[in-house]
Amino acid sequence: MYEVLDYKADPRSYVYVKVMETLTEGKLALEMLKKGMITNASSKAFITVKAMVSALVIKNFDKIVQSKSEKEKDWYERVGYSAPTTGLIGISYDLEKLGYDVQLIVKTALLLHSFSYNGFDPNFVNYKDKGEVERDILTVVEFIKRNIKKYFEDIWDEKLEDKLKELSY
Repeated sequence: MYEVLDYKADPRSYVYVKVMETLTEGKLALEMLKKGMITNASSKAFITVKAMVSALVIKNFDKIVQSKSEKEKDWYERVGYSAPTTGLIGISYDLEKLGYDVQLIVKTALLLHSFSYNGFDPNFVNYKDKGEVERDILTVVEFIKRNIKKYFEDIWDEKLEDKLKELSY
């Protein structure tokens, strides 16, 4: 049986699961990168950032929507909490106002997301070679390693610590 993850009913559990997803997807990105699966690794790196941003949104939901219009509050309640691709840049600006320096990593993740769909097609992607993509994947994972514990110290436990230790290349 599958449980529905409901951010309204149990925000703390939602945040915990998203942090666990962040760490798990980061590990998968590294494993795929080691195997030369660069397209899949870039996709996993994107999901890593998306999950972390979603966790940050729910952790700070009341603060984020506090100064928003009714339309913006409604958007956050309907879809914004999940950190949708089309809203990630705006969400990163909202998180920056709260002291989370995630703008650059969100933009890096969006570049990796584009690459995961388009490969090296020069009409759609800003990467010219594999080394640039690898560097951005590693940048995402290093960002997570440096910041995830600090961002979520209120829920941090041994399970998360063990997952964090698995993020090595």
